[in-house]
Amino acid sequence: MKLLRLAALAAVPAALLLSSCAGGSSGVVGGGGTPFTKSNVRFLNGTPASAPGGYDVYYQSNGSAAPSSALVSALKYGIPSDYLTLPTTAGNVIVQNAGGGTPASGAPAVTSCPVPQFANNQNYSIVITNANGAINCLIFQDGLYAGPGNQYRFHDASANANTSIGTTVAYGTTTAPGTPGVSTFAVQGTTTLGTPVVGTTAPTFLLVNPTTLGTTSNISFAIGQNSGSTATAINTLDASALLSPGTSTQPNAGNNNFTLPTGTAGAGIYAIDCGTAPLPTGSNCVGGVALVGAFDSH
Repeated sequence: MKLLRLAALAAVPAALLLSSCAGGSSGVVGGGGTPFTKSNVRFLNGTPASAPGGYDVYYQSNGSAAPSSALVSALKYGIPSDYLTLPTTAGNVIVQNAGGGTPASGAPAVTSCPVPQFANNQNYSIVITNANGAINCLIFQDGLYAGPGNQYRFHDASANANTSIGTTVAYGTTTAPGTPGVSTFAVQGTTTLGTPVVGTTAPTFLLVNPTTLGTTSNISFAIGQNSGSTATAINTLDASALLSPGTSTQPNAGNNNFTLPTGTAGAGIYAIDCGTAPLPTGSNCVGGVALVGAFDSH
């Protein structure tokens, strides 16, 4: 009998420990989701007319209370955030002007974007931009990097590109330094604008698979018209202009060789709308379209 009592007492702390581990949301705003599952999500402010202070970005899982803490504060135009952990649930990305109040306080949102359920251990990019006549969100599933490094993922998040380039955009690399309107490149892939989700009852995302570089020397990323196996670059982004996520720091400034900083797996390249708003150093506005890029932690 004493042995049974001791066994029962020993089981209590273990049960409490398991309950504690399963009960929290690991600091994720909005909570929810299946315990121990997560997705990685990056945000990019692709709205050139956004306020200079940028956006505060919140996430609210379906059925959860309105959030009071931002996932990303003061998300500046043209600078991709790092990947952040979110629960594997459907919900809403709520965008507020930086410092303009929280959803929990009832402050009006710039936009609220429905997002589909994220998959476990998958990566996503959400670009906030003007599409379909309103501030919207374009969602991309960033395919997992595999094999050796020297890969990148290209995202068409520019509605302006539909007019200045075409509804299908070709992308690839040319020899750095790239010169818009002059440099030519071998087309490595084609893609279309991500699907706007505001106003839809069935939000979806566009899959972006990694592309492998043919060389790592003197790299300039390029976009152009879908006109064959080679194209003239309408815009370019030299590898030296790639950013550390969430900052304006360029780890390889002055060096156009594609060199991955420690802890990164590749680079995300984004075509975004542009105007008179300042862009990161090395990015140019051509025909209302700019290229920005950041190294990927996932």
